[in-house]
Amino acid sequence: MSFSGFDNENEIIESLNGKVISSLKLNLQELIKNSFVNYSGIISATKQAGQNKSDLKITIGDESHTYSIKKGTGNSIHQEPIEPFLQFLDDNYEITPQEQDNIRLFIWGDGTLDGKGSISDRLSAPQFKKKYPQIIESIQTFFNSIKKPLIKRFLIDGVKSDSSAEFVYYGTVDNGVCCKSDKIVDWIEKNCSNGAISIGKLTFQAWNRNINGGTKSENKRGVIQLKWGSIKDDIVVISNEK
Repeated sequence: MSFSGFDNENEIIESLNGKVISSLKLNLQELIKNSFVNYSGIISATKQAGQNKSDLKITIGDESHTYSIKKGTGNSIHQEPIEPFLQFLDDNYEITPQEQDNIRLFIWGDGTLDGKGSISDRLSAPQFKKKYPQIIESIQTFFNSIKKPLIKRFLIDGVKSDSSAEFVYYGTVDNGVCCKSDKIVDWIEKNCSNGAISIGKLTFQAWNRNINGGTKSENKRGVIQLKWGSIKDDIVVISNEK
């Protein structure tokens, strides 16, 4: 998350912690009302540390809930090195060695399984899709077979999380929308992104292909990234669905 994302979390925590619901701005009142059964009492808001998908924990009396905080557009919701991700798939699902290699080929994008090919052989995602349509189709078919559990892992569970996000709050102190995570997962599963490879409304891609070489972004190669490009508009649609 960017520094502005951390600043946004801190501002929300500061606006909630030690307050009562009547003293909050209307959007934060709605956040509390949408997630708590009993919201009379002093609010405790704390940051969730580590690799947790939840950024914020709110407690009122004996009731607590966790939230993932999002803002901006084109949001990256998950990043992970390719090999640990493939190990996760191998440990939990029936993925063949060829399917694993197909994912490696797509993420590295230079015709190799380890990213050690020539810079001149590096392809963008659209170029890769045009050159290797069968590989794209194979990856897409595999992901479609485990779409919902992947979405849950990327959005609300995380890799080594001790605290899944029960809710997603998109916005700032002044304006925002809160939705239950399960409702968002269901909606994402039923829709589709425009990326070369989609996992519902999420786009599965390489974090940075560093097509032109150079040292600045080379360390970002070999990392998967899930992006929810239309999160700002979609979260409003989801919140308004019955």
